[in-house]
Amino acid sequence: MSWGTYYKHEGYLSRISRSQIDEEIEEREADNRRIYAEMLAYMAQTPPAYAKDCEGHEYPWNEFLIQKMRGFQEELEENTFLLCRLCQCREVLREHPENVEEG
Repeated sequence: MSWGTYYKHEGYLSRISRSQIDEEIEEREADNRRIYAEMLAYMAQTPPAYAKDCEGHEYPWNEFLIQKMRGFQEELEENTFLLCRLCQCREVLREHPENVEEG
């Protein structure tokens, strides 16, 4: 016999209606695929020695890449967190739709 932990979760999805759940999940998944593709593109390219900021100042490429990857990481974490909450909501909608209300 298996064992595990049961939990109840009450969540809130700001500015997302019940009818938008599946669409939002698809958007977040598409965002994550885009981010992964961009990361792969940066890894596959031959790096230049320097990058330029918006004012035209040059700085080492590795510093640029570190900043870019941090941005990707933050975006992936935010998307994954929201995606998890959206999937939880979708599951409740399927199993107990009376427990999901808009307001």
